[in-house]
Amino acid sequence: MSISLRARLFGLWLMSLFGSLVVAVLIIGLFRQTAAAHRERDRAVAARACQAITAHYDFYTANMDAAPDAAAFRAGLRVVLLVALRRERGIVAAIEPSDPSANPGVAAMYGTIPAALSSVVTDQINDAIAADRLIVTTKGGFLNRTTIATCPLGGPLGTPVANIAAVTVLQADLLRSAFTRIAFGGLAVLLVTMLASAGFLARLVLGFSRRLAGVETALASDQPGLLDLTGEAELDRLINALNAATTRLDAARARIAQSERLAALGRMAAGLAHEICNPLGAIRLRAETGLAAADPARRAAALDRILVEAARLEALTTSLLGFAATPSPQPRATDLDALITAAIGGPVAVSMTADPTGIIWPLDPILTRSALENLLRNAIAACAPTDSITITAQATQNLTITIADTGPGIDPALGDPFEPFTTGRADGIGLGLAIARDMIRAQGGTLVQAPATVGAAFVITLPEAKGET
Repeated sequence: MSISLRARLFGLWLMSLFGSLVVAVLIIGLFRQTAAAHRERDRAVAARACQAITAHYDFYTANMDAAPDAAAFRAGLRVVLLVALRRERGIVAAIEPSDPSANPGVAAMYGTIPAALSSVVTDQINDAIAADRLIVTTKGGFLNRTTIATCPLGGPLGTPVANIAAVTVLQADLLRSAFTRIAFGGLAVLLVTMLASAGFLARLVLGFSRRLAGVETALASDQPGLLDLTGEAELDRLINALNAATTRLDAARARIAQSERLAALGRMAAGLAHEICNPLGAIRLRAETGLAAADPARRAAALDRILVEAARLEALTTSLLGFAATPSPQPRATDLDALITAAIGGPVAVSMTADPTGIIWPLDPILTRSALENLLRNAIAACAPTDSITITAQATQNLTITIADTGPGIDPALGDPFEPFTTGRADGIGLGLAIARDMIRAQGGTLVQAPATVGAAFVITLPEAKGET
């Protein structure tokens, strides 16, 4: 089973779409893995910063025997934060008591913790002090999250600030990260590429199909001639090849037509010579007989026969003139009943039935009547009194007239009955069918012999004339 170019291009696009989807899934998977790695890194950074604060706080308070005043203690805590976080980036930190109201003024800040996180930070400080261990939590969504680490700090001995803790806050917005921009940019490029390829392939397929349909329409016409180029390089190469083949075919047809015309002319010349030779021979014989006869009656009979043969030559000449003339149709709306009645002419010795069903059709009445008369004349001459002739007509997109008889039919040994000078009757000329066919062809119609089980049948087909008057 052959696959069309459209189907193959669509399959190619589906393959590229599948490949792009695989790449997109890989990018998304890599992005999720990177985001998860960033989450764990943020937790590690926050925990490390918190532990650094704890270590520096322990160093700061190691030699304290008594609690310093609040201002000095806050200053020391700020130094602890600055030293502990000097190598960290993006960290916000604080040292706060578990109960700020019970220990006013004992706190230090490194940056500013968002107010929205104050309650969360306080709760986590209490949890860390209660558990006496590091606690790391992550708040927020997949792309925008906040990591909070809290570490309990041991206060100076004998001071009321024993329940304090260090807190580090690290906020991450993956939407603004370089990797996110790269990932989203890659997905956008894939999407644009697929849409652009779909549009390009659709335009290519539709344009190619439209041009191919134009070529098919041109080839399907009655007179295709040379095809116009489409602008598609591949299709134009095929059209050039078709045009070259058409040119060669037209030349071959012209040669064949010329050969057929010459052959037909030869057959016609042979038939014409035969048709002329017989009457001339008879005229010569009768003339010689009349000249040699002493009886006036025999001379008169010879002259009568000479006149008959001369009349036959005159009829032959008239038929030849009609056959050679080029009909010029003058179509007009014609009542088919009246036309067939006129073609029949009057009483005949054969049973005849006509059923044109009241059809009015645009045609040339003179040419059509002449064709009908030739067909009816042949049918009447071929039929015996016991035979019948039937004329039927039907009008749809074309007008069809069928003339069928129950006579002996046409002897297949005669060959093409439309060939000039082809006749099965001794008194026939053999131009009636050829002339009838030319009359119908002049109107754009056809006259063909139809298959018949009994007798002979001929079918006239006429299109609706365009030049109706």
